[in-house]
Amino acid sequence: MCAAIRTRFSSAELPVLLLTARARVEDIEAGFQSGANDYVTKPVDTMELRSRVKALTTLRKSVSDKMRMEAAWLQAQIQPHFLFNTLNSVASLSEFDTPRMRKLLEAFSHFLRTSFAYRNVEKVVPLEYELELVRSYLYIEKERFGERLRVAWELDEAQDLMIPPLSLQPLVENAVRHGLMRRKSGGEIRICVKLDGQFAEISIVDNGVGMDEETRQRIIAQTNVPSGGIGLPNTHRRLKQIYGKGLRITSEPDRGTTISFIIPVNQ
Repeated sequence: MCAAIRTRFSSAELPVLLLTARARVEDIEAGFQSGANDYVTKPVDTMELRSRVKALTTLRKSVSDKMRMEAAWLQAQIQPHFLFNTLNSVASLSEFDTPRMRKLLEAFSHFLRTSFAYRNVEKVVPLEYELELVRSYLYIEKERFGERLRVAWELDEAQDLMIPPLSLQPLVENAVRHGLMRRKSGGEIRICVKLDGQFAEISIVDNGVGMDEETRQRIIAQTNVPSGGIGLPNTHRRLKQIYGKGLRITSEPDRGTTISFIIPVNQ
């Protein structure tokens, strides 16, 4: 059972303490080889057992906090080219369309404030908070790319839905940068929130260049991740730790990519 757990969760994401009457050296070794974090043989002192459990739960909490801080840190590391391109768009609009320039500056200001907000280290935030960050980002990119970037929204009414912070914006940015804008003609991105009973499915769908199976596996496994794609493995790990399931990625080269995840409505 422990080996099966390790196929889904790392030792830091879900610690396992084995409590057993088997005290032979080979049994203890087998337990650790199967992925256990700690091994206690019976009979065991109650205080010792509590201390070991506390140590492992503290480890899990520290890893959870680290992943949330990592997500906030990644969001705060705004790419220089994104800043330069946005400022160039502002400068260009100032020459012939002042109202559009003001709207772009408002969206840029909101994007920066939200990117540096302390709420990004919380466990969950309202869905609308995350959607506002996505809207600001897409508004900026549409001013830059024009008709090359088309955006569609399919949102069910989900006022009370809470999601991990920075779980949508990295997916949307990845779809725009690595999917749609690698096509000369651009493409469309759809942000979908579908309610189904006690669960909500959130999907980011694009008709960009897509990816092969090897690249898809690398992203989830966090090995040789393309530049700027670190946010996807972080989001995957946080979702899996909180809900038991991470990102689902389906993609075909030259056909596009769908990235989705499912969360409970009443948390």
